[in-house]
Amino acid sequence: MPAKDQADYDVVTLGETMIRLSPPRWQRLEQAEVLEVVVGGAESNVAVCLGRLGPRVAWVSCLPTNPLGRYIVQTLSAHGMDVSHVRWVEEGRVGVYFVEYGYGWRATNVYHDRANSAMSRMRVEDFDESLLGRTRLVHLTGITPALSPTAGSWSGTSWQAGQRGVLRSFDVNYRVRLWPPDEASQVLGGFCDQADILFVSASDAIRVFGCRAGDQEAMLRWLRDRFGSKVTVLTLGEEGAMAMASDGRLARAEPRPTPALDPLGSGDAFCAAFLFAHLRGLPLQTALQYGVVAASLKRTIPGDLTFITPDDLVRGLPSEGASVNRWPCAAGGGPGPSRRWRADFR
Repeated sequence: MPAKDQADYDVVTLGETMIRLSPPRWQRLEQAEVLEVVVGGAESNVAVCLGRLGPRVAWVSCLPTNPLGRYIVQTLSAHGMDVSHVRWVEEGRVGVYFVEYGYGWRATNVYHDRANSAMSRMRVEDFDESLLGRTRLVHLTGITPALSPTAGSWSGTSWQAGQRGVLRSFDVNYRVRLWPPDEASQVLGGFCDQADILFVSASDAIRVFGCRAGDQEAMLRWLRDRFGSKVTVLTLGEEGAMAMASDGRLARAEPRPTPALDPLGSGDAFCAAFLFAHLRGLPLQTALQYGVVAASLKRTIPGDLTFITPDDLVRGLPSEGASVNRWPCAAGGGPGPSRRWRADFR
């Protein structure tokens, strides 16, 4: 991995970002007269959260030169990330998805319209591979390889960054509407095999990889043994999360119950906060707790993006760790954590 002072970026993320449209006040789509507009995409959600926490982040994607493409870039760049590596094209479109929020026992529904997006048409030759030699870590999700054969080839090329000593973080993030589990298992298994940091939900472990291990710890150990990642993280939804290092060190973070005002993007917030702690060299347990806190906070924030600061992570820790001086990353006096932590990355 390039040294911190030798890399242009701490994290590079690669993936599609779309326009999200939602009726206000829990309306059904068929009764809505106006729609709220925000942007969202797994990789850019991670990038936004990381950029707000301090790391130097770049986001790579492909967008059409129209008002929707410009709106996405303007929105994301406001959170401190570098968007100069976005490829602009005349053809293609921005993907759109509609979110119809549930209430009570009525479930939230999500409808995607992303076929033939500009990102799905991006080719290997459109990607500047040299960028991957200038970052400490590259983050990818299982969504990008599912978009199209060309997107799969492009993301596979980016994944070879590990051959140049760059850390690779992979979030399986399976989407059943993009491809069936057996096809996903075959393709995503290759990415998991090469991941240094692997994020898998318990449901994806079962549905995509056919894990039939007994309890949660057995499931986590099964994933660690199958893919051999340096760190394997198993997210458990309302039951928190677990992580295991390659040497068998185990950590578990209990959930932080939070009203689900908007759960979309909470998994991305988890990944971002975990990576933030990992890049700082913090203990596995601390990284896991930061992830749970960030995911919990995201559930209280409308939209896909996570508007948090390092101070929010500290305040959200269990009561015995609420003191700023309790954790190595916030030790000592002087300015507040946000300013000090950002200086560590920049």
